[in-house]
Amino acid sequence: MRDYLESIYATFLFDRKTMGLTFFVPIVMFGLSLLLILLVPREQNGIYNNIIIIQGVFIPFSCWCLMYRLSEMYEEGAQETLVPYYSKRFGIDFFRYFIINIIGVFLLCTAFVVKYGMSSLSALNVIHFIILVLFYMFFGTSLIVLIKNIEISLTIIIIYTVLEVVTLGEFMPWPHIFLFQPPVWDPFLLRKFVILLITVIALMFTTVIFIRRADRKPQ
Repeated sequence: MRDYLESIYATFLFDRKTMGLTFFVPIVMFGLSLLLILLVPREQNGIYNNIIIIQGVFIPFSCWCLMYRLSEMYEEGAQETLVPYYSKRFGIDFFRYFIINIIGVFLLCTAFVVKYGMSSLSALNVIHFIILVLFYMFFGTSLIVLIKNIEISLTIIIIYTVLEVVTLGEFMPWPHIFLFQPPVWDPFLLRKFVILLITVIALMFTTVIFIRRADRKPQ
């Protein structure tokens, strides 16, 4: 067990070395979200804005490090070496970053509950956070394996997220993944959760299929 944990830690160190300062971007966004939750005073009717902060500021960056890791496969001259290795380790890489992201989400939820009370955070929001982390992680990996360019892929994610948050999901005629109002369990919310889960599964299969396809290409 100790050897396994040490190997996981070494993998994080390797990612930090290859990514440089960009490795710390999700940590910066976590810190920013935490400061906004703890330090910005809000009236009672504005408390839910902190939930939007978790959705729109921290969670979208849950895909950041995994996207950079996969993007290394498509660097010139690296594909023959890295594709077989990363295709075998994708499950482990995904799981370790998923755990880190979920820890970040629950720390932000804890800060929110400490400041505003347990009654201010719905279990539906927590479930939605977890699904949203899965969505962004697989959305990011799908873009990387399809576009094979980290800058374009990140730009698509950032533009989509900014438009959704700024317009509160009322402007663009595309699927809306955020909850901008306190959730109530009804057929509309159930449909949103189901559609989001189906999308996550589709993105997962897209990622896995295209990684395996790249691994099978003749070297």
